[in-house]
Amino acid sequence: MEKHETVVRVLVADDDEVFLEILAETVEQADAAVELAPDGLAAIEQLAANDFDILISDLNMPRMDGLTLLRQVRTFYPHILCILITGFGSLESAIQALRLGAYDYIQKPFMMEQVGVTIRNAVDRVKAYKERAGLLLEIENLQRRICSLEGSQSGNGPGYAAPGVPMGGSLQAELSKFRPDAFLEKPLGNPNRAISALEALKGLKRDGIISDSELDRLKQLIVSRIESGRL
Repeated sequence: MEKHETVVRVLVADDDEVFLEILAETVEQADAAVELAPDGLAAIEQLAANDFDILISDLNMPRMDGLTLLRQVRTFYPHILCILITGFGSLESAIQALRLGAYDYIQKPFMMEQVGVTIRNAVDRVKAYKERAGLLLEIENLQRRICSLEGSQSGNGPGYAAPGVPMGGSLQAELSKFRPDAFLEKPLGNPNRAISALEALKGLKRDGIISDSELDRLKQLIVSRIESGRL
């Protein structure tokens, strides 16, 4: 079978040269290719000129801030995973980022181990998607070749699935039975509860307890509860 390219390309936008170098090194350690942009507008120019899979952007930058950049990316490059770097305890910006569809966020000051885990998770997710997309394309091409060779005698319509290829979502059904959002049912009281809940979710994902789709669902649940005043 043809080997499909799974190189993950990451764009890092930050006006702080020190942070740029640190993040670039961390991305390379996650086995991904990295390009750098000194601000949001430069990032937009690079996104228009090259293909990227992941964007890591600081919130506060000259010419174009991180949230504005995130809005542009979600509009014109919705396939890109976005990670926003926010100030410590900046609940409002973190929630805005999640509402705009950010994959994750990193708080300053940060520990390099945590940043490394966040970036590796994003890189691994893109690699898995690329590998799966490549495999599905190979299966589709193989099916077309088989149908072409067999012609009308094959009796297989366009919806035919190759033997051994699962068509159902049994794994996702099993994952959906697990409801880690139960920890959100605790009484209110801590004003930083939302940040704590978001950090707890990231910990569950790092430990492999919840899937990416479950993480996304719970993020949206937290956002909706904040907006309704129930968290």
